Amino acid sequence: MYASRVRCLNRHLSSLLPELLPSHPSILAHRLPSQNCRLYTHQSTAQSNLFIHQPFSTQAIMADDDNNNNSSASANDDGNNKKGNKQRKASKWQALKKKKKEQKRKKLAAANGVTDTTPDGKKRKFNTWNKKYDEGSVTPHEGSFAHPEMQKLFDVKIVGEDVVSEGETDVKSDAEKKVEDGTTESSAAATEGSVTEATATTEASATSVDTDKVPKRKLACLVSFLGSDYSGFQINSLTKSLHAEIELGLYRAGLISKSNFGHPNKYSWSNSARTDKGVHAAAQVCSFKGEMIYHHEIDDFAKQLDAMREKVNECLPDDVRILDFERVTRTFCARTSRDKVRYQYMVPSFLFCSPDEARKAFAADDVGAASLTDKKMTPMEASIRVQDDVSPDVIKAARAELLNYRVSQETLQRLRDGLKLFEGTHSFHNYTRRMGADNASATRYILKFAPLEPVLVPGSEDQPETQWVPVQVTGQSFLLNQIRKMISAAVDHARGVVSTERVTQSMSKDCRMKVNVAPAQGLFLDRSFFELYNKHKVTNAPKHGNQPELEMLDWVEEDEKEIPAAVRRIEEFKNQKIIPHIVREEALEGNFVKYLYAQDVLYAQELYSLIEDDKDKE
Repeated sequence: MYASRVRCLNRHLSSLLPELLPSHPSILAHRLPSQNCRLYTHQSTAQSNLFIHQPFSTQAIMADDDNNNNSSASANDDGNNKKGNKQRKASKWQALKKKKKEQKRKKLAAANGVTDTTPDGKKRKFNTWNKKYDEGSVTPHEGSFAHPEMQKLFDVKIVGEDVVSEGETDVKSDAEKKVEDGTTESSAAATEGSVTEATATTEASATSVDTDKVPKRKLACLVSFLGSDYSGFQINSLTKSLHAEIELGLYRAGLISKSNFGHPNKYSWSNSARTDKGVHAAAQVCSFKGEMIYHHEIDDFAKQLDAMREKVNECLPDDVRILDFERVTRTFCARTSRDKVRYQYMVPSFLFCSPDEARKAFAADDVGAASLTDKKMTPMEASIRVQDDVSPDVIKAARAELLNYRVSQETLQRLRDGLKLFEGTHSFHNYTRRMGADNASATRYILKFAPLEPVLVPGSEDQPETQWVPVQVTGQSFLLNQIRKMISAAVDHARGVVSTERVTQSMSKDCRMKVNVAPAQGLFLDRSFFELYNKHKVTNAPKHGNQPELEMLDWVEEDEKEIPAAVRRIEEFKNQKIIPHIVREEALEGNFVKYLYAQDVLYAQELYSLIEDDKDKE
């Protein structure tokens, strides 16, 4: 039947189109899906013409069909074989993974002294996370006060279940006291011999413990501190860092549990900036998971946060203050959610004096420093030589000579011009330590760099008033020592030591140049910005009745808006703690005077000189 129909179709097509046999090379043949005839397309015309030609014989067609069927069958077999191999391989790995899981479960069961199945025949589950930390198999961070070595090094002792410094009393949370009270009552009842009453008291105590459980919330913490007595903010092994001090205060106040103390990853700690040693902060922002210790006592959430702030401040030293708590989203991270940051540097006016005036104030010829200007040395070597070779009397006399210096408007304008050179995107490989121009991390973006109006800081009975020039820089992020090196170069530009072309050249990738580092004592973190996070809160407000689900992090002053209480606390700490501390520290230690001596007397010939080789000794 099939062959007869094909023959009829061939005769019909041959009688209709005998003249359309394919004889031109531009006609290409395509087999129709029916395999009974061919489709020809003429490529020479704009509109393709379709031609149908008499196909081969029925036997040939059937032979072609058999070949096609055989080839497709073999292709299917190859595909099935490959698919089968993948499935068998996957099954093999799954079986191996399952076997290892069973071995681990049996090992945990043997370690706990129980069977690997429950009485009802189900596989027993083990919480390896709790076991890992509760049994003390993982020691606390070596930079945390929960570590025994840190306790010995800084005289911090563990009394009962709390950590206290030497000479302090044990501080326990309200929940722990209630548990102890319940346990004491149970013991007293048992002593009286009433088993029923003891059991009832114990059950009541257990109920009280369950009731006293408080929830955890992701919190953003606004911190201000003086960094003079700390190695920096970042927690480091066997050093007194600000992170460790804040963690200890949070633990004493009850916001961090005993099982989490010493394990920053367990309470999701993050900080918006890592300040160097000696650097202060007026508005550092940290995020962590904290326990709401006043959840059962105070209904209003804002009042809970305020009470928690006061509680933590009672457990912190005077040079570290918690200014505000705000609840944030679970995915909030203080480091990655920060859009930009603003630092402020307090420059004493006598740093703008000319090199000749500085040498005159130090009486360089008398101290024998003139012969040292020809000797090549790094800034570190120069600062060490100041500490070793220059007597305190020379520093004190020079400081008394320089305190009366006042900066002029022309010098301020040159300072503005020098600071503006750093704005924008540049390579700051010469303004950090041990980083090449080919490193992508050396490229940074600075939004604004400008000085404020000079301020006069009142003196004391033995110290006259001094003039300081505040300089603020706003950027996305900064490298190690970058701000202090930029301040040093901008001040030298204002006093005529270095030219504009030289400063511009220092930010080119094909240049290696020596730049000194200004003292760390004048630098502090002024603000942290979270504009994108706040924008998302406003965008999602319609989903929550046109009201933000959580409070925005508005820790920045804005025009025509009421100043938030947290911003007032920032300004109060900055004006009453940080700036007076910088002035007082300079009067006692003379860090800026020593820097000026190293800059103009010891290190003058090496400043802004090109480095021919790739080795930087800084």
